[in-house]
Amino acid sequence: MKNENITIWISGTTASGKTTLAKELYQKIKIISDKNFTFFDGEDLRKRLKINYGHSLAERFEVIKEFIGLIKKENYNSRSVIISTVSHKRKMRELARSELTHFMEVNLICSANECSKRDYKDIYNRITKNSDECLPGVTEPYETSENAELILNTEENSIHDCNRILLGRVKTFIKLNN
Repeated sequence: MKNENITIWISGTTASGKTTLAKELYQKIKIISDKNFTFFDGEDLRKRLKINYGHSLAERFEVIKEFIGLIKKENYNSRSVIISTVSHKRKMRELARSELTHFMEVNLICSANECSKRDYKDIYNRITKNSDECLPGVTEPYETSENAELILNTEENSIHDCNRILLGRVKTFIKLNN
């Protein structure tokens, strides 16, 4: 298939490095690829939705459905997408995979302890004080996928190494889908 649009779906817990890796990938890939890429950060994208969703599990599934719809529009308009989003349940990412063509899933693994150290927004501290809120990796498990194209441990590997590995895999994925 010639010049098909792709989706790079980067998921992981809060402060696992999703946005950092996705932004770096976006900057590099738009220079070396002939595809027209756009980047969505899940947190920023949530603010653009018509409904102000909370963070319950049911609301998180609705947000994923909205994200998929936005990505489909981008693909229809000849844009490939890099998205960074928590999407902590396998079923969320399976839904995205089933709805989007040329889908590359990247799971980031990082312990809650390490993520809480990186958490400049103080989300981990706030959630541990309010046990009613959902925080994947703490109050809900993060489920890695059995069929993810790439799993990166951002706790054991440097950001530089993760960027290098991710870019290499994405280059190969793009070649396979051209």
